[in-house]
Amino acid sequence: MEYNESPSMEQKRYVAAVCPEYRSRMAALSENVGQADEMVSCDGCIHWNNGRCVIFDEVLTGIDQT
Repeated sequence: MEYNESPSMEQKRYVAAVCPEYRSRMAALSENVGQADEMVSCDGCIHWNNGRCVIFDEVLTGIDQT
């Protein structure tokens, strides 16, 4: 069985900030909620499914780490 380490909170926040597919759950539910008040993280994205996202690894590995 393959073990995959869970992404850190910092990784989820950074990936969400640069992800082209990020969509806030709160914004999807209500137009009255200001996104500035919300902490951007994969945890708050409509695509984050029980700790899994189709493009999370792609976005994370595509980040320039220089």
